[in-house]
Amino acid sequence: MKKKRAGITLDEVFAGADKDPRWAEAYAKADIEVRLALQIAKAREKARMTQGQLAKAVGTTQSVISRIEAGNQNLTVRTLSKIAAVLHTALIIQLRQIH
Repeated sequence: MKKKRAGITLDEVFAGADKDPRWAEAYAKADIEVRLALQIAKAREKARMTQGQLAKAVGTTQSVISRIEAGNQNLTVRTLSKIAAVLHTALIIQLRQIH
């Protein structure tokens, strides 16, 4: 008997969304927390990790990772750095002049 999947991936949810000008505009206007949340969730899925696995590797709980991915957790640079390291990604923080 084949095991059923519990849900769908973020890639499936957002398939083609980045090609939609309305999506690009909404993403650009979203708060940094929302953009980071999506980036972390996508990187976690790309690494084929569950929230629980990421949490254990970072030294936190699954519920904290869930809040981070929902954009409902105040993140420190230290936590972001740990997440980036576990997910084998680069953390780049910049201040840019806005016009």
